[in-house]
Amino acid sequence: MNVEEPVQENLLKKKSYFGPCQRLFLFWTELFCLVLIITINVIYACNLKLNSKFAVFALCRIVLNIILAASRFIIVLVLIKSKKKSSHLDNLYAIGVHQKDGLKRFITRKQLNKNIACSTLLFLKFVLHVWHSINTGIYFGWKPIHAITHLIHPAIFFFITREIIEFCINLQAAFKLVNSKVNSLVKSQSIDFESLIRCRRYYSFVVKATKSVENYFRYFVTFFYVHYAFYNIMNIVDAFGGRSSMDIYWIFHAIVDTLLMIYLTINLVSVNLLSRKCLDSLYELSFKMKRLDMKYENEIFIGRVLFTDVGFTFANLFTINTQFIASMLTLSFTIILALANFLYQ
Repeated sequence: MNVEEPVQENLLKKKSYFGPCQRLFLFWTELFCLVLIITINVIYACNLKLNSKFAVFALCRIVLNIILAASRFIIVLVLIKSKKKSSHLDNLYAIGVHQKDGLKRFITRKQLNKNIACSTLLFLKFVLHVWHSINTGIYFGWKPIHAITHLIHPAIFFFITREIIEFCINLQAAFKLVNSKVNSLVKSQSIDFESLIRCRRYYSFVVKATKSVENYFRYFVTFFYVHYAFYNIMNIVDAFGGRSSMDIYWIFHAIVDTLLMIYLTINLVSVNLLSRKCLDSLYELSFKMKRLDMKYENEIFIGRVLFTDVGFTFANLFTINTQFIASMLTLSFTIILALANFLYQ
């Protein structure tokens, strides 16, 4: 199969990341939820009496709810208005990702895990929001609207997160294919120059596909971690409060959010790790090469893998890897301890 030729039959025939119906659904649902969230939080803020630190903290949460909801609406609007196409994803199928039985099983297993994880966490999120709607102090007539809003809003969040994980699974499969081809060259008795060039071309195609997906979802991924950090800080601080029933709610809320963050992060980081996995094999391959043209081609390949930081980024500033997550969690826990000490001393 010539990798330069476009593939007519593939499993991903998308010309854009979201179809027309999905775009309309995302826009109107996000707009509906934004209006209701602003209305509910403004009504709740009007009933607050700022006579204690806890009331000020509650007001801060209200302001945060409105700011994050508005920011999310803007980001989703950017996603659905973006003219970027998913044409680079055809390269994943041009190199035969879905023709290998082992990769088919890998993708199927990962997709099953994704569906189970997202469905379970979304169900837990629904239960928590219903519990919160029942126990919240807002006017009784607003409780059904409050419940509906807090059921629909996280569903959209999970839907976009699920799409990102889906693309990550395909990118992981593509890098596994490239790594397996490089490993087969190491194990072979004689090295074919054309096979080495083909491996480098495959790697280039997968890197382009990764950059295409990362560029499109970059700001949503950034928002995901900002959203998690702010709400996780507020929820854990609220969990130190004196209302036993709501303490449990905030604890479970933080746990569910953390599990979703961990699952998404594992998939994002896996793309970065798999993109560098063939480096040792390429270095080992250099010992078997006698011809200068093959050595030169291999050095170009090693340089591309070594100096190309492939993966998802936080606002194009930091690559999302284990060091980034460790730094974010350390900063979050420091702020949590400082806030809890201030409020409950």
